[in-house]
Amino acid sequence: MLHSSTLELSDCLAAEIAVIDPSGAIVRSNRTWDETAKGGGLASRDSGWNYFAECEAAFARGCNEASAILSGLRAVLAGERSKFLATYACPFNGLYHWYEIVVSALNIGGKRHAVVMHVDVSSLQIDALTGLPNRAMFDAQLELAVSTAREHQSRTGLLIVDLNNLKSLNDKYGHQTGDAAIKALADELKKQAGENCVVARIGGDEFGVVLPVSFDTLSTRRLRANLKGGITASVGTNGQTLSIAASVGAALYPDDGATIRTLFKSADRSMYEQKRGVSIA
Repeated sequence: MLHSSTLELSDCLAAEIAVIDPSGAIVRSNRTWDETAKGGGLASRDSGWNYFAECEAAFARGCNEASAILSGLRAVLAGERSKFLATYACPFNGLYHWYEIVVSALNIGGKRHAVVMHVDVSSLQIDALTGLPNRAMFDAQLELAVSTAREHQSRTGLLIVDLNNLKSLNDKYGHQTGDAAIKALADELKKQAGENCVVARIGGDEFGVVLPVSFDTLSTRRLRANLKGGITASVGTNGQTLSIAASVGAALYPDDGATIRTLFKSADRSMYEQKRGVSIA
């Protein structure tokens, strides 16, 4: 049995926890599960929310992981497995999150149930040096932005930012100074891009920025104007302050490309033109 004290304790946890009966119905859930369901516009447990149906609907929307999760859950409920573990990506409130799901067996009144726990592990998709999202998070967020813009006939886009002369900096001052330059650039880029953009480190000295959906023309022009001459920052080493610079390329959906591949090509071309001293406007 799941005692009331256990349910109260689960309400204090950040993980989303629910108990699923053999039919797939959610019979108990903690506060975090209910709040997430409400925030995502999902059904509440009081209205007969069925976890099987949610997995099937997610699979129909193109989430292939949902099929494996449903199979694992059914295997636990059938007694074929004692536990199931998986990781999946899911868009929530306009941003991609990575979740780990743990399913384990539970006996209630002589019937086999399953405890399902979802834990947000998006922090694992963070670049250790800069604290920014990594390439996997960037790719997922860009795909979400483009698909949302396509669905709503709106606009989005990306920026590609490349630190200039990192090799020379490393050769002359050492890799510690090079790392400091990368972190300084990350901080400056995040400040200039603003809160509505997703800024990520996508390579050694390369950054990507996903623009928000419905990015209007005026905002685009302002951001391009701010970044037209590149990005500059400073880093201290051996008692002196060094100026660093980066080149920026931009591409908008659907103006510069209708697919992620064509957008990347357009942004790369724009960035290398700036490296050669050609305007990106």
